[in-house]
Amino acid sequence: MKTGLSGTNWRKIFRKRRNLIRAAGDGVILWLGHSLQPRNYLNNAYPFRQNSHFLYCTGLAEPDLAMLSFPEPDDDILFARAVGIDDIVWSGPGLPPEEMARGAGIGRVEDIAKLKETIDGIRGRGRRIHYLPPYQYSSALGIARLLRTRVESVGRNASVALMEQVADQRGVKSPEEIAEIEDALSITGQMHRAAMAAARPGLRESYIAGIIQGIALSAGRHQAFDPIVTIHGEVLHNGSRDNVLEPGRLLLNDSGAESPMCYASDITRTYPVNGKFTPRQAEIYRVVLDAQLAAMDMIKPKVSYIDLHFGACRVLAEGLKSAGLMKGNSSDAVDAGAHALFMPHGIGHMLGLDVHDMEDLGSIIGNKKKNAARRGPFGLNYLNLNRPLKTGFVLTVEPGVYFIPALIERWRDEKKFPEFINYDKLGAWLSFGGIRVEDNVVVTSKGARLLGTPIPKTIEEVEAALSAG
Repeated sequence: MKTGLSGTNWRKIFRKRRNLIRAAGDGVILWLGHSLQPRNYLNNAYPFRQNSHFLYCTGLAEPDLAMLSFPEPDDDILFARAVGIDDIVWSGPGLPPEEMARGAGIGRVEDIAKLKETIDGIRGRGRRIHYLPPYQYSSALGIARLLRTRVESVGRNASVALMEQVADQRGVKSPEEIAEIEDALSITGQMHRAAMAAARPGLRESYIAGIIQGIALSAGRHQAFDPIVTIHGEVLHNGSRDNVLEPGRLLLNDSGAESPMCYASDITRTYPVNGKFTPRQAEIYRVVLDAQLAAMDMIKPKVSYIDLHFGACRVLAEGLKSAGLMKGNSSDAVDAGAHALFMPHGIGHMLGLDVHDMEDLGSIIGNKKKNAARRGPFGLNYLNLNRPLKTGFVLTVEPGVYFIPALIERWRDEKKFPEFINYDKLGAWLSFGGIRVEDNVVVTSKGARLLGTPIPKTIEEVEAALSAG
């Protein structure tokens, strides 16, 4: 059982969450936790991470757990695997199932070996089993076995009603959840400041990545995701850390830590390896920062997320026009999708127990136009939310400008948007890389509140932080 902020009655919170998420009619909800995933054989597993929906309802981070929630409040059953002597020898005794249930506010415990028999009995009485679409294949196999169905049908037979309830409930973050995210950001701020202080020519990207991961580990925290630490910021999710930091290059650091209760943070900063922005770097950096600040100023309840995205893109396009890289009317350019040559992704995403919170629920989190968007302007297929904002939503705001040689070459060869893009100027920018600036905010009744202690972001603040090393 994970322990959260002192004084927080998580047991009561978990019980309240489950009581608010109830299936329609006499349906029963199956909450299936994750199992260990082997790297190459069963006892050599990847680091374990619990299913976030299961975490939300129980706070239990151990593997091989399941829960059934009945329509009657506080009438849930926790199913746990019996602990054998081999488990104790190799992994220690762990928490007894009864103690796990008590910490989660669950009154009844059964051996997980009885789960299938229990579900058979429920279905035999004509009651429906509701479940969320699994995102690990082992979970899909488990649900198929429990419900006596084909694994291929598990995803499409997931409960839409349950998905909608979960999205509505988890989308609005409580004060306790906000506190957890800010706790994660306190570690993430240390990670980013240390990376800025350490960055200098001659080091490898892996050295900087090791520093930030070491800070999280020394604080007893996991990374919220595999960090992106690269001089090739034009590769949006660059997983390589083999390059040497070179003078004149920009280093992009996109990383975050988890809180004690597994809530995520997600911050990106981009800065010059040798401590000072060149005039060209500073010009593009200001374009990105202006777009981010404009987007944050637009945030308030009932604003459509897609309007927020396009508002930032218009500021971006106007800035690139001033830099001589775009031309024509900036609003027309954005309406046509020409700006996506430089920013082929959405303005951000929801944040919570996952760094891309609840995106396993697909269109249920609000992006009901996603399939249509895939046929529309390039880049909109990566817009991760499309619903009016609500008080309590936690979002990332992360515009960027990227010079992706293959994409530039393709668009130039296809003669896309010559009325908006100065292709003759782009040849000198192909080795620039990319710049992204990202912060985490909560939507309030008055607008957006920046979460966590501010991390150096203006050119002056970044250069001061770089000189601290």
